Amino acid sequence: NLRPDDFALLDNNTAPERLTLFQQRSDLPLHLAVLIDASDSVKGRFKFEQEAALSFIRNILRPGIDSAFVVTFNDQVKTVQELTDKRAKVSKALKKATATGNTALYDALIYASEKLRQIPEHQLTRRGIILLSDGVDTIHRSTLEQAKEAVARAQTTVFSVSTNIATDQGDPQGDPVLKDLAQSTGGIFLSGGDDEHLQSAFHDVRRALHNQYVIAYHPDAFQADGSYHTIEVLPRKHGLRANCRKGYYALVRAIR
Repeated sequence: NLRPDDFALLDNNTAPERLTLFQQRSDLPLHLAVLIDASDSVKGRFKFEQEAALSFIRNILRPGIDSAFVVTFNDQVKTVQELTDKRAKVSKALKKATATGNTALYDALIYASEKLRQIPEHQLTRRGIILLSDGVDTIHRSTLEQAKEAVARAQTTVFSVSTNIATDQGDPQGDPVLKDLAQSTGGIFLSGGDDEHLQSAFHDVRRALHNQYVIAYHPDAFQADGSYHTIEVLPRKHGLRANCRKGYYALVRAIR
């Protein structure tokens, strides 16, 4: 039961010219990219990775409404299942994946973002990348900043699932990268753990994907010049917390 005046919205640190839409939506169709780290570095946790992805698809994908494609990455980035609304097809592709080679993590994010951008949209939808990885890129053809830019240009949210096991020495090497990808895009970072913990985490993701407030606005003095705009949504009520993308590129296509 939130209202527009419960939040302050800033675009490049400036209030928008006007709001054009503010409503709670639980029915937005989803276009999802499922990215599976299939490199040697995750071989010991690959079964966990597959089971996590399968559980996610079972919990999230609504046949006839949502759609997903599956991408594996090691030395190369490869689509193993094109866009479909069939859970069985996605599950089959996930089960056939094997782990070998190096880790082209950033290449995979750029590739998946571009595929998401190319999906025709005839109505308001939500795009998401489900990333299962240890978070360490060993190929270095692309950078983290290039990957984050590609995700932002695709207006996509990253939900990252770590295959690492936490230790007393702190976060594993790749977890800060996975957290950064999620937080900068308005997504959620999930740490690797037991099945019970994972199911609880997926419940939070499902709620985030299917229950959200959609805000549309016209920025002040807007120009479609390709520049990057920061977004801030600041709650005015105590106890509220806003989770949103940190920005967008001012392209000709509609802003949302």
